[in-house]
Amino acid sequence: MNRVTPSATRQQVVSSLQASLARLQATQDQISSGKRLGKPSDSPTDTATAMSLRSESLRNEQLQRAMDDGAGWLASADSALMQSGPLLQRARQLALAGTNDTNSTDERAAMAAEVDQLRSSLLDVANTRYLGRAVFAGTQDTENAYASSGAYLGNTTAVERRITTGPDRLEVSIVGPQAYSTLFADPSDPAGAGILQRLSDALRSGDKAGMEQGLRDLDAASSTLRTSQSIIGARTTRLESVRSVSETAATRASVQLSTVEGIDLAKALTDLSVQQTAYQAALQATAKVVQPSILDFLR
Repeated sequence: MNRVTPSATRQQVVSSLQASLARLQATQDQISSGKRLGKPSDSPTDTATAMSLRSESLRNEQLQRAMDDGAGWLASADSALMQSGPLLQRARQLALAGTNDTNSTDERAAMAAEVDQLRSSLLDVANTRYLGRAVFAGTQDTENAYASSGAYLGNTTAVERRITTGPDRLEVSIVGPQAYSTLFADPSDPAGAGILQRLSDALRSGDKAGMEQGLRDLDAASSTLRTSQSIIGARTTRLESVRSVSETAATRASVQLSTVEGIDLAKALTDLSVQQTAYQAALQATAKVVQPSILDFLR
């Protein structure tokens, strides 16, 4: 027959109290943090799931940043193209008016001066920047897409942003020659002059054939500009569509992560109350069962 000594009883009681206190502290930690996974050993399976969901959330956040940046590029390009349309329309009106034989040389010179101003305004718009980079310069790191002479300073590679976790990338800019064609400079012209410069020269010299050619060239340039606007619009639509899907996925991952890591607060508070009551009761019972001996006083 085994004999239970007072020392063994004390050890067993202390061990039980420590286990109860550990459970109480664990519940308090869960309530204070709002999470039931404080360390991997709490639940290895749920910990692995939580790590996977966190990785997914980080990828979604990275994609959202890329899409936000891409949306900024597209909005800047769209705004610039919208401003360019009325300027080209005004240049066309001047070209059409210049072909009227009732205009004097001075009147055509005034029209030419206005075309020059329109050209400068269009150059300013074509040099629109986003976050310090020229929107229509492609991937070229240059302050402006066009020089004052009309020469293109960028390259022909559009800026791209990754919009999915796969290999898909979306062009979020449009290069200058694709949007503004030869409005500012034309390599095929002997002097390299662009459409607007040729129109201005024709108005000053009274070259009616040159004005009529300027009209046709401006119509073609306007068509190119509208096509560029359509391209930017289509890319914006695709970006917003992907963004919507990505936001839904991010929300789903966040909810799943909360489910895996989070606690049921009402249940946790109930557990805490029960554990506190049980711990206090255990302390009182221990005080009655484990009586101090003469040795305790001697120590």
